[in-house]
Amino acid sequence: VGCIAFFFVKAFQRNWASIKQHEFTVSPAFLLGAGLTLAATMLLSTWGWYLAVNELSPQQVSFRQSVAVNNSSSLTKYIPGKIWSYALQLYWLDGLGVSKALVVYVNLINLLISMAATVMLGLACLLCAHGHQLPKPALVAALCALLVIDGLCVTFNHALLRNVISLVNRLFKRNIQNFDVGKALLVKLHAIHLLAALVSGLSAYLFCIAIGYQVDLDRTLVIVGSTSISDVVGFLAIIVPGGLGVREGLMYAILGGQASGSLSLVLPLGTRMLSMLIDVILGAVAFKLLSTLTRKNERLEA
Repeated sequence: VGCIAFFFVKAFQRNWASIKQHEFTVSPAFLLGAGLTLAATMLLSTWGWYLAVNELSPQQVSFRQSVAVNNSSSLTKYIPGKIWSYALQLYWLDGLGVSKALVVYVNLINLLISMAATVMLGLACLLCAHGHQLPKPALVAALCALLVIDGLCVTFNHALLRNVISLVNRLFKRNIQNFDVGKALLVKLHAIHLLAALVSGLSAYLFCIAIGYQVDLDRTLVIVGSTSISDVVGFLAIIVPGGLGVREGLMYAILGGQASGSLSLVLPLGTRMLSMLIDVILGAVAFKLLSTLTRKNERLEA
């Protein structure tokens, strides 16, 4: 993180002239729109989590409870490692009667589908755009491979998951329960996470307009593609809290680096600050809901 921060400082120094030349006319309406669409992205992910839990668990969870649990635990993504949000969900959902195996299962399914849908959208956008240096044959090959793998996983999900869980149980001497995930649920989750990725790309586009950048269709596709792919790669950087620096560095490179002017510097950092602000706001709302629900449960038990 320190090295990437040093890199961005040097990049700002090299591009300071072009940054000063840009007129940063902030539009509150578009900035609010960027924030709201980013919040909608996070709530769509929560909706997918909510559908999966209620589809697979006999103990039903309300959407309000889902927002409380999912969005409060998501704040832990800024702590190194990726297990803290799952640990908090296990702790908070234990009182609702949701099994620990189901919590891990639901998070794993949503995570894999979200990453697949987001990367496929990003590759498709970059494939249709021209304002980047990535080779088109590599993009086509990667997109086709992901589509085939994803299609096979949906078609043969029962056999695949059964074999994977059986292998894990044998290796680690556990007795993890297998859940029957229907194809209809998988299709719904694909649609929800694809929509979430589109809305996230829309948020980046609105942010560009909000700070005075006018971008054409080709540049918009590059922005959406870079946002989608860099978000996933930033998440996969396990030891880096929240993918800080990794996401921004990759986004800078896909947007064209120094050759593309000030936008490739300002957009990654600006959207990161906006994302952290929305995380904190939704997290605060989620903690408020969580405390309300906890007090309600305590009164019912009494």
